[in-house]
Amino acid sequence: MRAKSKELLDNLNKIVENPKNRFERPAGIPDTNKMWKSVMGTYNFPKSYEKGPWTKEVEDDGDIDYWTPYDRIYGGLHESDQRLIQKDGTEYKGKLHKKRRLIKGMDGNNFYQQIRVTADDRWFDNCGMPIEPPTKTEDEEEPDEISFGDRELTDEEKEERAKWKARAESDMLKKLK
Repeated sequence: MRAKSKELLDNLNKIVENPKNRFERPAGIPDTNKMWKSVMGTYNFPKSYEKGPWTKEVEDDGDIDYWTPYDRIYGGLHESDQRLIQKDGTEYKGKLHKKRRLIKGMDGNNFYQQIRVTADDRWFDNCGMPIEPPTKTEDEEEPDEISFGDRELTDEEKEERAKWKARAESDMLKKLK
């Protein structure tokens, strides 16, 4: 093989060896992962975030503010859509476990809030924002097992649930045929 042909083939091999994934996100800290010191009191962040490190930023009009990065969960309704962007801008590769806690609402009624926890014990509320570890949590229940507050289901409600469950099962079986 001639030297020129060998050089061309070697250059082609270099192209195929290490392809860049054009869909891969570059590691960087999104603006929504920055906690500004001027608005620190509006959200109850965990105490570990108050230490910083704080980065100084001067705006065009001369205002000076400081920010520090924090972890945040982004995504949709499905667990496969959820991702945790860490302080350094990288994506968390571990599993996000679903939990729930009972909290008191503004109207005085109690309700369950969905929360997420990582394997390394970082806690997040249903907005994806970091929170202090709660004192009491429960594993997320399946929708069929959720009760209506402290009361038991009536016979009519149980019958209605059974009807909807049978209908969902028959719809699923029709799709399989």
